[in-house]
Amino acid sequence: MTENIVVSQPEPGIALVELARGKVNAIDHRMYGEIADIFDGLSDDSTVKAVVLTGRGHVFCAGNDLNDFRSMDSTSGEVQMRNVRRAIFNLIDCSVPVIAAVNGPALGSGFGLTASCDLVVASVKATFGLPEMNVGVLGGGRFTARMLPEQAMRRMFFTAEAVDARTLERWGAPIEVVEHEALMETAMDRARSIASKSRYALTLAKKSLNGCEGMDLKRGYELEQNFTVQLSEHPDSKGAVEARIAALTNRKKP
Repeated sequence: MTENIVVSQPEPGIALVELARGKVNAIDHRMYGEIADIFDGLSDDSTVKAVVLTGRGHVFCAGNDLNDFRSMDSTSGEVQMRNVRRAIFNLIDCSVPVIAAVNGPALGSGFGLTASCDLVVASVKATFGLPEMNVGVLGGGRFTARMLPEQAMRRMFFTAEAVDARTLERWGAPIEVVEHEALMETAMDRARSIASKSRYALTLAKKSLNGCEGMDLKRGYELEQNFTVQLSEHPDSKGAVEARIAALTNRKKP
């Protein structure tokens, strides 16, 4: 737990990370450092197999605290942007899967956090937007392109208009939209499914998928195969194979 983020472990193998800064969970320079440190720590926590990321209150994350932009110049901006990158990259590189449970508006960097997660479950009350053009800054397009076709991303970026979760889903975003009351239970169900797996296998799978995301098919598949060979030497792999064979054998018995 930090000044602006609450971390708990509601069930074995599952960590819950709640953004909790003010009424809209806007992220300032200090909070970016906290995000980076928390996901760095979760990566090293052998008791954690899955993470659920959400916001306290009615807002997931309203993006950057605008006061940071008021004083930004070319010198301080380099330091601030490096801090932002560290937070986002530590989330992406978290050694176990991260599920975004988007409970309300996810704007700017809030949308960036969402796009950096492995799975996204969104409430029907959630909205998504890139308001950067309205506040005199840039950034966010590359992360949004992880979830949307290019022109849908550009529409959001150039208009700075937020859209609801159903619209984002209709435009092609790979999100699961649920009733607001079902949001956290749905996210926890996905986390439970993940947490039932071997942590060693999950960490290798995360490295594999992150590594091959930007590769062409041939190089990406070769990288995946290298991780397959590495996993095959672990007892969890042999145990999973034997368990599956036993299950199939029992199914065939009269």
